[in-house]
Amino acid sequence: MATSLAAQLTQIRAHSTNALDIKARKKAHSKSLLFDSHYAAAQDYNTLYQLCQEGWHELCRLDSRFLGFADNLFSEQSKLEERTQMTAAQNQNLDVVLEDFMGLVGARLLLKPALKAIEWLIRRFRSATVKNLSYGDALLTPSSIYSIHEHNTKCLILTFLPYHTSSVFLSLLTILPEQRHGAFKFLQPYIQSSSIPSRHAIAYTAANNQDFFKTLNTYTLRVCRCEQQYPALLSFWSSITSEAVSVMLDHSRLGRPELQKENQEDVLRRVMPPLAEGLAMHHSPDLRVGCYMILTVLSSKTNLSDELLAAMMEMVVHCWKVVTHAGLICLVIMAQQNHSMTLSRKVIKSLLAIEHLVDDLELLNERYKVEKLVLGLILGILKRLGRPGDFHRIRTIRRLLEANLMQPSLVAAALTSMLCLLQDPASFPHTKDDFNTPNALADLIRCLSNLATVGPIVRSVMDHAETKTRQSGFDVLRGSLVGLPMTTDVEMQDITITPRKVPFEDLVKRIPTQTAFKKSLLSQSESYIFSSLFDAFVEVCQSSKNLHAFLELPVLRKSLASTELCFVSFFVRVWCGPHPIPARVAALNVLSNYLSNEKLLADVQLLLPYLIYVLADSSPSVRRAATEVVVAMAAFYDDVSTLDRHNAKLPILGKCRSYGEGNECDGIAWLPWQTVGIFLQEWLLPRLEECQLHAGRIGGSIANSLSAAAESGEVVNDQQSFKKSLRASVLTSLCSHVANTPIYAVKARLLPMLTGASKYGHAALIPLLNPILAATISRSQGDVEMHCEQDHVDASQYVQCVLEIATPNDEESIKLLQEYISTTHTNTNGLVDVAVFRRLRSIWPHLKAQTQITLAGIMLDLVLSDVCSQSEILRRREALDTLRKVKLSVDTLQSFLRSCPSLSDGRSTRGAKRRRIASPSHTSEADIRKASLILEVVESSVTKAHLSLLDKLTILMADFQEYKQHSGIELHYLELLAMNTMRGILEYSAVRSDSLFLQDKFTYYLQCVKVERNEIRVDVLVDCIRNSTDPQVQHTALLLVSLLASIAPELILHHVMPIFTFMGPTTMKRTDDYSSYVVKRTMDSVIPRIMDSLRKCRKDPISGVSELLLSFVAAFEHVPIDRRLTLFRSLAEMIGVNEYLFALLLLLRNKFPRSKEALQFSIDLLSSHEVENQLQVNPPVLSNFLSVNKLCQKTLDILLSGLPMVDLVTMLQNLLDSADTEVGDIFITWNTRLDALKVFELRVGDGKITPFGGQEACLAFLPKLSSVIEGPDGETSRHVALACIEHIVERYGKKDIDAVVCVAGGMVSSKCLGAESEEVRVTSLLCLSTVIEIAQGEFGPFIPQTLQKTLITISNSIEEGTCSKRLHNAAYSFFSALLLHTPWAVAGTQLDLLLKVSHGSANANLDEAVFEERRATLELVARHIESKECCAALERTWANAMAEGPEVLYNMTLSGPRVLSDHKQAIKEQLLVLEKVIGRSSKSAIDHQIAAFTRLLIKAFDLRRIQLCPRTENSYEEKEIEEVEDASNVAAIALVTRVNDKIFRPVFAQLVEWAATSSAKERAYRQTAVYGFFLRFFDRFKSVVTNYSVLIIEDAANILNKSVFTSETSKLLCIQVIKTLQVCFKHDQDGTFCATMEDLSIGSNVDAGFWQTPAHFGLISQVLLNQLEQAGEASAAIEVTSAITELAVAADSTDHHRTLNRAVLQYMKSDRATVRLAAVNCQQNLTARLGEEWLALLPEMLPFISELQEDDDEKVERATHSWIKQSEEVLGEKLAPMLQ
Repeated sequence: MATSLAAQLTQIRAHSTNALDIKARKKAHSKSLLFDSHYAAAQDYNTLYQLCQEGWHELCRLDSRFLGFADNLFSEQSKLEERTQMTAAQNQNLDVVLEDFMGLVGARLLLKPALKAIEWLIRRFRSATVKNLSYGDALLTPSSIYSIHEHNTKCLILTFLPYHTSSVFLSLLTILPEQRHGAFKFLQPYIQSSSIPSRHAIAYTAANNQDFFKTLNTYTLRVCRCEQQYPALLSFWSSITSEAVSVMLDHSRLGRPELQKENQEDVLRRVMPPLAEGLAMHHSPDLRVGCYMILTVLSSKTNLSDELLAAMMEMVVHCWKVVTHAGLICLVIMAQQNHSMTLSRKVIKSLLAIEHLVDDLELLNERYKVEKLVLGLILGILKRLGRPGDFHRIRTIRRLLEANLMQPSLVAAALTSMLCLLQDPASFPHTKDDFNTPNALADLIRCLSNLATVGPIVRSVMDHAETKTRQSGFDVLRGSLVGLPMTTDVEMQDITITPRKVPFEDLVKRIPTQTAFKKSLLSQSESYIFSSLFDAFVEVCQSSKNLHAFLELPVLRKSLASTELCFVSFFVRVWCGPHPIPARVAALNVLSNYLSNEKLLADVQLLLPYLIYVLADSSPSVRRAATEVVVAMAAFYDDVSTLDRHNAKLPILGKCRSYGEGNECDGIAWLPWQTVGIFLQEWLLPRLEECQLHAGRIGGSIANSLSAAAESGEVVNDQQSFKKSLRASVLTSLCSHVANTPIYAVKARLLPMLTGASKYGHAALIPLLNPILAATISRSQGDVEMHCEQDHVDASQYVQCVLEIATPNDEESIKLLQEYISTTHTNTNGLVDVAVFRRLRSIWPHLKAQTQITLAGIMLDLVLSDVCSQSEILRRREALDTLRKVKLSVDTLQSFLRSCPSLSDGRSTRGAKRRRIASPSHTSEADIRKASLILEVVESSVTKAHLSLLDKLTILMADFQEYKQHSGIELHYLELLAMNTMRGILEYSAVRSDSLFLQDKFTYYLQCVKVERNEIRVDVLVDCIRNSTDPQVQHTALLLVSLLASIAPELILHHVMPIFTFMGPTTMKRTDDYSSYVVKRTMDSVIPRIMDSLRKCRKDPISGVSELLLSFVAAFEHVPIDRRLTLFRSLAEMIGVNEYLFALLLLLRNKFPRSKEALQFSIDLLSSHEVENQLQVNPPVLSNFLSVNKLCQKTLDILLSGLPMVDLVTMLQNLLDSADTEVGDIFITWNTRLDALKVFELRVGDGKITPFGGQEACLAFLPKLSSVIEGPDGETSRHVALACIEHIVERYGKKDIDAVVCVAGGMVSSKCLGAESEEVRVTSLLCLSTVIEIAQGEFGPFIPQTLQKTLITISNSIEEGTCSKRLHNAAYSFFSALLLHTPWAVAGTQLDLLLKVSHGSANANLDEAVFEERRATLELVARHIESKECCAALERTWANAMAEGPEVLYNMTLSGPRVLSDHKQAIKEQLLVLEKVIGRSSKSAIDHQIAAFTRLLIKAFDLRRIQLCPRTENSYEEKEIEEVEDASNVAAIALVTRVNDKIFRPVFAQLVEWAATSSAKERAYRQTAVYGFFLRFFDRFKSVVTNYSVLIIEDAANILNKSVFTSETSKLLCIQVIKTLQVCFKHDQDGTFCATMEDLSIGSNVDAGFWQTPAHFGLISQVLLNQLEQAGEASAAIEVTSAITELAVAADSTDHHRTLNRAVLQYMKSDRATVRLAAVNCQQNLTARLGEEWLALLPEMLPFISELQEDDDEKVERATHSWIKQSEEVLGEKLAPMLQ
């Protein structure tokens, strides 16, 4: 119960806080994101709440969604709530609200308002909850309603994690609680080191920590689910997850194939669920892009099955509303891994829905392999043929194959599939749209065969398939592919074009017998008879008999062809439609025969535009047939002209009903029949031959020959005969027909011809074509695509042709475009949107200035408008693209800048007019967005002519700065745009040299910018450098400042110091190359101008230069090490090396007086210049600065440090030889020489390689240094000289040992070792250690004197009151060097003195470091001094070691005396030396010195007797004696492991005899110590030394017989003996060998069953059993019963067991309860150890057990019942019946 209560209290303590713990509350309150802990701890409640309100209100201005937290997190009520007073449900709801807020605020986490609001959530209720509580009363309460860093740690960390490289995250790490979620344990090292975690560390954790990976995915999806996603989070999540998945997949490849598959499946199980959920969120395109990245990694790094790949591809296209390149890339990569090369229906449908699919695939093909995706798409489309929309599908196949996106083998596979479809006509059912899919597919193959890319592949496939086609008797393929260039020519008359043989009579029955209102098949309405007529015509067109019958059908009304249009319009529709070539040729032939053989009664000029259309057909056979129609038509008009040229009147065929029954024909401009005849005879007939040869000839002729600007290449007579008025009439008529014809193919082909003619002078044609433009842009995309699909016209190309109508000079067409882009349309038409803006970009340079301003403003408003539909997104994108690509005029840019909104609330910096019109409303996101867009457009359009924009850009910069001051929000991007624009204006056409702008290149700017200088505010740029945290803003501002310095240096003179001051900790600190370039560029441009100005304005410019240099000196630590020298060298060259380099060196030394790094840098800087320049620097320094001035001394240090070593030594010798004197203006004192000597010390000790000449000079300098030591100068100079000697000897001493020995005498003198200064003595000893290391035996003459003084030094260093650890360690370092290199010098008396001094040191009040130094020296004594000498010295000093031991040092304090030393340390170190000597000595040496070792051990074992017999006030405590005896036992065991049985057995016997032969009073102390060793001995070597028991058995029996537990001494002895015997019993027969040394043979003859021998058992058993009599009284029952138990186990005999049992049972009858209890406990132990073997004696025990069950003593009775229960468990039966 107590344990449970303690656990509960511990748990409560761990999860609760003490409300009265002021320190804990203050520490908790000091945790802050924004403030230093000291400042935060002093903040009160009102300050925090006001700060929170400010931040929250700013966030609400940025995003209205923050207003939703007004009623909870930031309400007045929240100040009264606490988590501890809420229910679990309320706390859970609060967590949801907090997570919602953190998800929303994450996008603005780097803004100050966001941090203010989060500060409130962190420190909520960290301040007093009671109003008006003072800080001294109680600052905080431990409970916290929010404190999200404690209650919502996971959400807080994940919100900040995308910004892990910023200082904000580092601040967060400092406030995190100690107990965190397991997923974030990886942050612990970064919390401890206050460092920022790297991206690699986070990715590694995500790959290896499943909890973190799952937590990150869950948090990201939750934020996106709430539509709170932001780019920083999604970018971080996608990159980390992608890298983590990549690492997971790499790890999954390890092991067997089965294990690899299992690991990959495990990765997929972890990754796929969040990806599926992320791809389903169509409102978050960036999240989908991230999912695409991860799927790409999965598909490219694993061998997935085709089924899984298909499922993943369907995941990609699921909810695919906005197609991105990332999604297509993902599909491409997954399709490339697909082995089946098939796509699912869902994927194909989604791909076909992409507007510019082929263009996107072509773009992706440059970097990725798209061939398998393209092949799968083509195969999928082929499977879907035979349904409505086949035209669109076949057109997609054509574009895919024309784009050449596949390898030849894959192209052949696609073509083979197409041919297989053509061979099975039944697979194409009759569609509702009457589209002939087989013919269209055959036409596609024919067109592909003419291409240079896939044509050879098509012909190869056809050649391969031709044999099979002929063998099957299938002639459809050859008939459908007429015109295909194969190996054999195919005659047209042999072709059968009908895929199905249907009797002509059956086809005629399907045709209506009357046309009803269908007077013309060219009407705007859909014809219901054309399909059936065309099917019949296709069947009969190659048969003369059937064709004649077809032409006589009543429905065609051939007899009325001169007055009705049905007959003629049918054949026009046939040749203008997307029909097979033979059908079109046949239709032209029919009409040609009709015009030639029939007598016409009407003007057929209606055919004119359609004949021009067919003359531009791509098929030569069609063009040949068209020429026959033109010839026949020309002949008709020629005949009419011959009959009556002036009076003949011909009615126009279809004049009123050509295109419908209504007013569709009212706008047709009909020509007089004479004009038609002239056009045919004089213009068209001469060009027919050219038209037959080339399809594009007719279009070029119309554009050129019919225009007023026709020039070369035309016949002059033709041009003159065909007058301008006739040309205009013909073009006007053609335009009217194109505007009214319902056939979109005709429109698409004739429009480029007509718009081309308008470019050459016929501008009057444009108004006639504007109706087409107006109609097209007003239709929906579906409507346009439907009409284009019916005529097999590419809708996008058609719309582009229509938009060519709009010209810069036609106000009406431009007005149509302007109205279109300014109006929101309900019918979306993406094709028109793209074409309109593309047309505007092409005609933009030719538009009027005002029109450009108007259109630009409209497009700007369009881009800034709110997006409400997909079409508006496209229109915005195109408008933005247009604004960025066109060349905007200055007036347009000025209008943009004028419309740029003011962002700041204040209006102090604005002009009067702007102050009057400034709006007091708060800045919105729309204003920032508009300003950003305007500046982007202006930046992309700047030229040298835009100097007038500078003032407006400067005003905007000032406005941004003011906004930042008011809101705390930095507009980095806007500032960058404005400054880049200003740079672009000033740098336009500038010529740049390698590092400087040439001054003469700015003459133009000095003239042009002169007027605008007052408008360029440098203070705004300085504010950007000073206040901005963005490196790009700082870089750009600095580059702009450098440019201004080149143009107008007077503008920046007053701002130089702030510029360079703020460059130090920012730009100069960065290590990237661009920052280095910016710094160099700024220095190159600014510093020369500043120096020129200083020279002109001041007589002594040193003060101004110093101010400049101070900025760079302050930045010295910030500049990267690899760039410091280059930077400061450039600075020195700019300011003048000969003039001001000394000032730079002086300032560096003054700023960093103790920095070796700065000193070395100064040396390197000085050495980097030529010698002449260095000499120019020295004279002014020596003449002006060698005085008592400290700064000047520092400069001297720099100059001396830069000298070569040889020159430095020479100069020092001269200085040391000279006395205090005055040379000219130079006064040299000893301090000067001392400073120079210190410089030499630094130089010689810096570890750098010195040239050979320098080494010789240093060695030659030793005598001079020795004279300094022995000279009369002060101890400071001796200390410096000794340090110099130490460095020289250490580095170069081996080159000249004699020189080293020569200087040793001076160091041994009283001026060094006997000096009063501790520093000198320490340095002398260290220097002597180095000399001994180099000279070794050569140092011999100085050893006696040095040893004596060193021993005295150690004694003095440990005296009370003058204790010196440094001196103590230096002396022992000297002895260590002696022992290492000249151990023969430390022997005899010297060794005794060293040991005695060490005893005193061991008992001194020194720290552990001092002990280590002494112990290291003593270990060297044991290692390097001969064992014989060591043993003799240890024996001689043993008494001293013990004499030092009892001396206890006290220090009087207020509470009384306090022990300062461990007085057993000396004797323990003596034993440590003994152990080390034994360990390093050879076996033979130990055998010879065994007597000496034995004497030392006997002295150690006699310590107890000496200390306790008799006991004095200085005697050791019992615990201390035990520690010394432990050390003695360790040394003794070490000796045992190094000898054999022959050597050690006499030693063992000697120890037994020595302990037993003493007087009765002393014997107990010695035996206690010896048996302590025996206990360790038998326990260590176990059964190996069992036979040694024979040496102690009698002695042990005597001790147990004679000793009684009446005194502590006898009791301790008996216990030691009993424990020793117990160990002997225990290891009697275990056979264990535990020696740790080799060749341990002391127990080579092991006696098996030693204690089974009756003599041994009988001798010890009874005396051991007798101990039960007094064990209970002396509290030794446990030891006695344990020993008896082990004896019973070792005896292993029934007789022995019976003997023991009977003896124990007798003690169970004792009159004393303690004896009976000890006997019962002994029986319990025996029963537990021996079990049934012992209970075999139960019959003898039962009477005693029965009696003890009713014992008077409760403890005995309870023990007896426990024994009974134990026995029953062993026997498995109850003892109750036996006990009755």
